[in-house]
Amino acid sequence: MELLKIQKTLQQIAEAISSVIEIDVTITDKNLVRIAGTGKYKQQIGEKISIDGVFASCLRDNKPYIVHNPKQAKVCQNCSQKEVCTECAEVVNPIKVEGIAEGTIGLIAFDEAQKKRLLKNEVNILIFLQKMSDMIASTLIEKERSSEIKILANQLQTIMDVMDRGIIIVDGIGDIKYKNKIADNLLAMSAQKFKNIQEIINHTNLKSFNLNHKLDSKEFEFKHNDGHFISGTISTKILEDESKVQSVVIIIQEIQRLIKSARNIISANIATPFDNIIYKSSIMEATVQFAKKAANSNSTVLITGESGTGKELFARAIHHHSERRKEPFIAINCSAIPENLFESELFGYSEGAFTGASKGGHPGKFELAHRGTLLLDEIGDMPLHLQPKLLRVIQDGKVTRVGGSRQIDVDVRIIASTNVNLEQKVRNKEFREDLYYRLNVIPLHIPSLSERGEDIELITEYFLEKYAQKLAKKVKTIDVEALYIIKNHIWKGNIRELQNTIEYAVNMAEGISISQKDLPPRFQNQGLSIWQLNDSKTAKSVYKITKIEDLEKQEILKALEYKAQNNITIDEICRLLGIGKATFYRKCRSYNIYD
Repeated sequence: MELLKIQKTLQQIAEAISSVIEIDVTITDKNLVRIAGTGKYKQQIGEKISIDGVFASCLRDNKPYIVHNPKQAKVCQNCSQKEVCTECAEVVNPIKVEGIAEGTIGLIAFDEAQKKRLLKNEVNILIFLQKMSDMIASTLIEKERSSEIKILANQLQTIMDVMDRGIIIVDGIGDIKYKNKIADNLLAMSAQKFKNIQEIINHTNLKSFNLNHKLDSKEFEFKHNDGHFISGTISTKILEDESKVQSVVIIIQEIQRLIKSARNIISANIATPFDNIIYKSSIMEATVQFAKKAANSNSTVLITGESGTGKELFARAIHHHSERRKEPFIAINCSAIPENLFESELFGYSEGAFTGASKGGHPGKFELAHRGTLLLDEIGDMPLHLQPKLLRVIQDGKVTRVGGSRQIDVDVRIIASTNVNLEQKVRNKEFREDLYYRLNVIPLHIPSLSERGEDIELITEYFLEKYAQKLAKKVKTIDVEALYIIKNHIWKGNIRELQNTIEYAVNMAEGISISQKDLPPRFQNQGLSIWQLNDSKTAKSVYKITKIEDLEKQEILKALEYKAQNNITIDEICRLLGIGKATFYRKCRSYNIYD
């Protein structure tokens, strides 16, 4: 502890003592620096006194000294100032804080009259000095504790101000004693000059609020004077003393802050740029360029394609390439949610909406995706009776929670995806036509792996490197025979199937190269005939019988790619293929090909 912290108080004490007993006073700290003084010593405040005089002995020995004759006293014999000393008598006492000398206080007589007064009552004077020392120590301790309390209060204030919840502390009758910045901003407390918690409650939909009854995360709405609402939860902590409420801590949590925390956990906002899409084919180049154009818009996108083609990857890339990239990307699989839970998952629910509903309610995916992107994966499996509500939300930008009545504004960019023919579902009355057209503003078709055969080897090499590293295997290549099989396989599961196949093969491989025996069992009997060209070469020729329908599909896809590159008409394509227009469209539908 430092006496310097109460220097002003010590100077006042020194002057008060000196004025009463008409003897000069000096006070030093534990470093023998004079921090208070009267008479000639007042001019020497801040200077260091002798390190071998009576004050130094008092500090070192932690005991008082009474000096009758400074020049002859034993305690003064080693003092470097002895020859020039003008003091006639001294009474010095240590200032002890918790038993440790933190400084000294002394009375000094400079003439015989002062000496006589000082020594005549030396015992009483010493007792007086000891009392003064104790008072100084108490003042210092109080100052230290006051300073510590102030620091703790400032730390607590800082902690409460940076919390993501509003904090209000009221006394037993509800008068507001403290509020943090969050509460002040959320409820406009300073602006509206709220003095009592009931004034705030009057702006909410809470029908009853009792300080004596603990609240546990009750949902509420607060209406500002300008008419706009904030939604949140309110809970209370009651602090009692002898069964009487002394104060209540009121905790306010804004729903939007809860949503922001939740969506960061749910979506993880995985950055997925278009660079993550692996390709070299012209058809994929055109698809990626089209998707980048779609990313610059806020219109809904309908992504179609077979299962496993990477529809969600494209959806994430569109989000990452858009102006909403810093906001959440939320995905919901419409085929994976039980129909009875679908509405609450998508639109959220209010407190008490149904048995088992969480206190305070729960935000739906639309609220979680506010200002970001919502992917409705497998949209074709969305229950028919919920489709009008989805259409209304897309058109109006507002959601109403299950069991609630207030409309909540949401700003969400919708991307839907499906591997089924939605047009056919519309014709079969299994999907609403108006919703289909609202979703299909920007249609994006992801080519199947059979449409981009030249990408297979590149993708295979990527997965081989990925899983060799992940599984700590030394596999580096794939041999000619295994690669031929992979390139000529009909990938019904597309990239997802290819990925699983390569992961399996890397696990099974024993050397540095993947061979046919390392591929999954379904690849072991592919109807292949392999023979050596001659004894001196290791090159192999391989042939495989291909189904007529696969050849037809392949030629139609080639023709469509040729059409796109050369800007020719469907009639010309049909002429090149040698089939009629009706037959062409029938085969396209049969092979799930969309131009």
